[in-house]
Amino acid sequence: MKKIIFINKHIHILGLLVAVFICFFTSLPVHADQTPLWDDYSIPATRQKERLLDQAELLSSSEKATILSKLNELSEKQHCNVVILTVTSHSGSIEAFADDYFDYNGFGADYNDAGVLFVLSMDTREWAISTSGDGISAFTDYGQAEMTDEMLPYLKDGDYYGAFEVYIEKADHYLDLFYAGTPYDIEEGSGTSYDSGSTYDPKSHIFLSILIGLATAIIPIGVMAAKLNTVHINNSASEYRTHDGIHMKVHTDTFITSSVSRVRKSEDNGSRSHSGGGSSFHTSSSGHSHGGSHGHF
Repeated sequence: MKKIIFINKHIHILGLLVAVFICFFTSLPVHADQTPLWDDYSIPATRQKERLLDQAELLSSSEKATILSKLNELSEKQHCNVVILTVTSHSGSIEAFADDYFDYNGFGADYNDAGVLFVLSMDTREWAISTSGDGISAFTDYGQAEMTDEMLPYLKDGDYYGAFEVYIEKADHYLDLFYAGTPYDIEEGSGTSYDSGSTYDPKSHIFLSILIGLATAIIPIGVMAAKLNTVHINNSASEYRTHDGIHMKVHTDTFITSSVSRVRKSEDNGSRSHSGGGSSFHTSSSGHSHGGSHGHF
């Protein structure tokens, strides 16, 4: 009887050890998911990772090879690191996570800190853009909004390869404009974007505006002048004269025209006016300046 009890105790202990062993090893992937994707919180002197890290496994092997090749070609052509990162989850804010990934993996080391990083986090379905160096000025707030607006339909449909192609194409275009001295941005005082590659001619626009202004001024004046041609010169007053003196047979008041001036009443509804374009920026945990934006898809 004692022997049976002794064996049962050993079985229970062994079962407990097996359970602890299973729990320990099944928890390892979760723990690995939460570890940072950089070695430490010091900025290395060289780039530590490839320009594409698809940790969330959103792309096929051939798609990864194609996207990485395009990122490398674009980065070397424009002297600006253009990077993509996908993760299953992240810790902290998506903005800080993107900045830290860029800084602590040395993506600013290649081209005097110039770069742009696009991050996807699948657990919370968030995206983020982090810009650095010349990338802050090249990727304006307006430009980032235009870029992500085009990417979002692809992201929502699960076409991540298509979204990354849009990102690469837009990044190339924005950097071309920046190095030409005209970053892609909103026109000052208007709601339209400015693109130096367009066929817009300011001189022809001004000339057309003058013609339209003259037409809108001359036509009303001509109409008003026509209404005033109801009075004609008469060399005598015989038509109005009787033996008893002047007698007015008809007396009428005719309304000729009117003029109304309107002044727009100022409104202050507490809304923030448009800043006029440019790039907003902030400071990351490393002390470096970054631009960027973030949202959900």
